[in-house]
Amino acid sequence: MPPRPELACLIGMATDRHPRHTRLVLIGLAALAAAACTGKYVRSTGDEPVEATPASLARGEYLVQRVAACGACHTTRASGRIADPELPELFLAGGNVIETVSPEMRVSIPNITSDPDTGIGRWSDDQVARAIRDGVDQNGNFLSPIMPFDAFRHMSDAEVRAVVGYLRSVPHVRQERKPVKKDVPFLVHAALDWFGAGRHAPARSVAAPSPADRAAHGRYLLDVAGCADCHSLGKRGPRGQDDRWLAGSDVPFPEGGRVWASNITPDHDTGIGRYTPEQVKRTLREGMRLDGKRMAPPMSTLSAHYAGMTEEDLDALVAYLFSVKSVRHHVAARQLDAETRARLGEP
Repeated sequence: MPPRPELACLIGMATDRHPRHTRLVLIGLAALAAAACTGKYVRSTGDEPVEATPASLARGEYLVQRVAACGACHTTRASGRIADPELPELFLAGGNVIETVSPEMRVSIPNITSDPDTGIGRWSDDQVARAIRDGVDQNGNFLSPIMPFDAFRHMSDAEVRAVVGYLRSVPHVRQERKPVKKDVPFLVHAALDWFGAGRHAPARSVAAPSPADRAAHGRYLLDVAGCADCHSLGKRGPRGQDDRWLAGSDVPFPEGGRVWASNITPDHDTGIGRYTPEQVKRTLREGMRLDGKRMAPPMSTLSAHYAGMTEEDLDALVAYLFSVKSVRHHVAARQLDAETRARLGEP
């Protein structure tokens, strides 16, 4: 996500007019902005542990394994590349590296098992919940927006507690890989960490809609699954509902070559409008695109998780997709590298 315009303007003015004092100006701006961001975006946390019950553990497992698809990023790969198969014995142990194209960033995926040295074993349960929904770590620092906390802020209070309880039940794994050095452009870092670009007010008192309200339940699932993070991705982050929402990404994902998220609005020519809800649901179950080709990363890694969603949840999610505003928007064709083409059985 690029920096806010006002930040770029301030830095530019400082550099152009007072080159000798640029560093002091930036440090001063950073201190003021960081203090303001801390008060606005970082809530205090408590030490009370989450109460786990058989029902909450089952719900937490379902959310982690299926709807939120946490393992699609956090489960270790032998190569460290998200496009490669997950290693079940290193479930949620991190150690992978994820890259973005616009802006160019390179970030390590952390271990979210309760290992005390390489995972979240020294975090309180409330700190874990805060990280999930607000993107704030144990020490009050902002996480990279590669973590979909803007989507997870819609997760209800009860369900985020269920997720935390389940994470605590996952076997501890010590991640032996050292994190790569975080590679984020300076201005992007300044915008995100000093000026709060892409942040939101702390999630509080969030309730899940009743599954009986199919439209609201479908929207809830879409939010928690983070669909808009990819399918509405623009050059400045996910676009809002008034800006080609769910009509495909403007920038590619680099895993497996160059892949643009598709248009999943009900437009007949460029979206899913010429297909039936059952066909769309089948794509999520089978990891196949609507044109019959196998999905490529990142969707191929996610669909393996979504495939385990219940019939009722998939029905609600797909019904919601067919209810959103139709947007005519052609998405660029994917450009797969040779290894990914071979894996997908394409020439």
